Amino acid sequence: MNEVVIVVAEAVSALGDNRSETWQRLLAGESAAAEVTSFSSTPYYCKIAAEIKKLDSRPQGTSRLELLLKQLFRNLPATLPASCTLNGSTLKGAIDQQEQAWRTPATTSENNKFNEFARPLPVMAAELVAENFSRNHPGLLINAACASSTVALNRAASRIAAGFNDSILVWAAEIISEFVFAGFASIKALTPDTCRPFDKDRNGLMLGEAAAALLLMSSAKAEQEGFTPLARISGWGIANDAVHLTAPARDGRGLIKACHRALKRANLEADAIAAINAHGTATIHNDLMEISAFTELFRKNSTRKNIPLHSVKGALGHTLGAAGALETTIAINALSEQCLPPTAGLIEPEIEICDQVSHKCQNFSGEHLLLTNSGFGGVNAALILSKS
Repeated sequence: MNEVVIVVAEAVSALGDNRSETWQRLLAGESAAAEVTSFSSTPYYCKIAAEIKKLDSRPQGTSRLELLLKQLFRNLPATLPASCTLNGSTLKGAIDQQEQAWRTPATTSENNKFNEFARPLPVMAAELVAENFSRNHPGLLINAACASSTVALNRAASRIAAGFNDSILVWAAEIISEFVFAGFASIKALTPDTCRPFDKDRNGLMLGEAAAALLLMSSAKAEQEGFTPLARISGWGIANDAVHLTAPARDGRGLIKACHRALKRANLEADAIAAINAHGTATIHNDLMEISAFTELFRKNSTRKNIPLHSVKGALGHTLGAAGALETTIAINALSEQCLPPTAGLIEPEIEICDQVSHKCQNFSGEHLLLTNSGFGGVNAALILSKS
């Protein structure tokens, strides 16, 4: 089996135009939470999100997603190896263009309005990525709810390890739109004030915008192309608990299984994990599920009882399908610097993990970091990043 390495990792978030700026502002404890400006939040009980404000000023007919991807492209190599294929994740693509088409019937011809709805929105995003890198095919699009890009990274790592591909670019991008905002508001999933992952008084998630891309290669291909690896993907796993349309299994059974599969693939025991990047949405049931899963995984199977963990969603918002890719770029920095950023919004953590999560930076020592994401429909995905 081939060793899988990450050779390029970049991101655009509500805290920065690139991975470095995002990382530095996370370390400083900043949060991008602010009043929504891309549409009127008057009808909704929630008024905040982690928007990328510069996307507000865009030409008529241009999607926020297009501008977001163009900013991401500026951070990436201009060309990719000829053998490199594309794996993408976006749950809603340029959905703001559809909203705009519906809201401007006087200026939108019936034919153009039909075209806006006839083309699948994620495909439109994939075509932009393919065009930027002069590819004739948009590649694979993966939709696994809020674990989408983590599943995409799983698949890419699996194919490279097995020798089916030597390089794959995994990208993900999500914007905030009123349609999606209204949907989460309708199920009372949004916080009306502050997003507080793993806090006793958490009351909901905050939506965010981001784009991220990671170039995965076999170690042999990376050496051939002259890349210095940023990290290895040593383990990966996916599982589905399938108990509810929007809620996770309360005991964390699906997440536990995904993590066990990642550990087995990496040939590691649980006590090899030095830190955890948790999904940490700040909804009541998600955070309790993760606490249950990590307790089962580590306090019962590891000599390391208090493994530090964090969530970035209090600072960057929940970026849905882009969450895993965005958080992987952050986890690379965390592993390199042996430091987890603060969990923004946290005041009083749940008692079970009060010695594992903090509103301050947490130093750790070790070779391996576990990253997890979960989504609607019961999907769970895990990655183990290791020092290169």
